[in-house]
Amino acid sequence: MARLIPAGSRVADVGTDHGYLPVWLRQTGRCPFVIATDIRPGPLDAARQSAERHGIKSGIDFRLADGLGGVLPQEVDTVVIAGMGGETIGGILARTPWLKTGEYRIILQPQSKSPELMDALALGGYRVSDQHLAEDAGEIYTIYEAAAGDMAPPVGGARYIHPALLERGDALLELYLAGLCGKLRRAIEGLERSRRPEDQDKRSEFQLTLQELEQWRGVHSK
Repeated sequence: MARLIPAGSRVADVGTDHGYLPVWLRQTGRCPFVIATDIRPGPLDAARQSAERHGIKSGIDFRLADGLGGVLPQEVDTVVIAGMGGETIGGILARTPWLKTGEYRIILQPQSKSPELMDALALGGYRVSDQHLAEDAGEIYTIYEAAAGDMAPPVGGARYIHPALLERGDALLELYLAGLCGKLRRAIEGLERSRRPEDQDKRSEFQLTLQELEQWRGVHSK
């Protein structure tokens, strides 16, 4: 994810946890100034300790804040929100209208509910320009590059895979698609037991999406 942040950027790392990203950005000299925020004192203290262990004495401002509530628009040009559910990330963006008033680079790494995040971005006035994949401890995560702009609400497989990722390809793409297909199959099996009409509509939607993802998987497994 750090490679997506341009050198010289002024960054807000929301939900910094242990502060590994701000520490790396300052340690390498990639960014002159980083705001590290977290909603809980414990993780913020852990981030301070990470900076101290690595000899970082300046350039990181640690702030106890909910989302971007403690960040001023003029302080940053890049916002990173990682390690949260897609709906939580969408809520943070919805509470930060100033992100749509300038040219802010937004980098998002949801831990879950990526389709819901894509929906929230489209409805909230954001456009996704690219998607990347990263692996950590055997899990594959998706990373979105976004900015203010118009984007049609994605449907089907596009709620999971951005066209730019499909066109470019990725060493992890086939594995990621396989994982998505497995989750959809399990969701479909669970909905088969329901008699509620809305669940059957959702099941049909998932089946169509699964077919689309399976087609993409077939192409990228060759």
